[in-house]
Parts: sequence; C-alpha cells; structure tokens
Amino acid sequence: MANMTDQGRINWFLQAVFTTSAATTTFTPGTGGGSPIVITTPYHLRLMTAQGSNTAGSNGTEMGTGQGYTALGQTLGTTFCAAPSAGTMSNSNSVTWAATGTWASAITSIEIWDTAGTPLRWLQGALTSNITGVVNGDSVQFAAGAITINASAW
Repeated sequence: MANMTDQGRINWFLQAVFTTSAATTTFTPGTGGGSPIVITTPYHLRLMTAQGSNTAGSNGTEMGTGQGYTALGQTLGTTFCAAPSAGTMSNSNSVTWAATGTWASAITSIEIWDTAGTPLRWLQGALTSNITGVVNGDSVQFAAGAITINASAW
C-alpha cells in the first residue's frame, strides 16, 4: 500500500496542537482507549549543546544555566505558531537571550517543550548553523518565522 496522508488533517492537527492559546488543552482518545493527550502552554524554546533524537526519552543536553541563559528556556508566547499551510508552520514570536558572560558551549540544536508540571518535549531539531562565540553583551535571537515545523511529508 502506498503511504497515505491527508494534508488537510495534518494542517488541522498542527493548528490544534501548536496554535492554541488555552493554558491547557486535552485530546481524549476514541473508543480504542489510551491516555488523554494534555498540552500545557505556553511552549518554551530550549537551547541544546547536544542534539537528542526523535525517540521518546532521548532528549538533548540543555545548555547550562547562567551567563544570561535560564533553565527551561524562554517562552514562545501565548500562541506559539501562526496557522499552518501545506503542512508547515513557523513561530509567531521572536525569542531572545541577552548574554551576561561567555557561553562556553556551542548551541547545536533546539527543543520545544510545554510547561506542564512535568514538562514534555514536543519538537526537536538541529540548527542550520551552530551558535558559537557568544560573549557578554551579545544577543541570541530566533526571529518570528525562524523556527519551522515541517509535517508536509507525514
């Protein structure tokens, strides 16, 4: 059988998960069972010094706190993404860190987490170029539209 997808449903899913502005959204499985999916926003962007993988429990290594970086990253705003189109969507808000010292490690990837009591990672990916050489007074910014979720091949 050929791979099957419906881009309209993928867009619906992306919009439901990543454009919600509700503090908590719950999706309850149908009659087949399973645990409800609970999303607690706002989402946070975390900077990673080592990339994780696409499997559960394989998170990256978050940059150490200090020098202008706080644990658990920065908020991506009340609504993380704009509406999807053709299975892709991008962040709606910019995220900035102001360095207060030298960042000793290269930032190689990012992860997006919710803000539940026990936060869940929702997305991860490598940066196009590592972030290096950050010193006191520098700003590290991800502009609006700089982070793209691409589900067009689902």
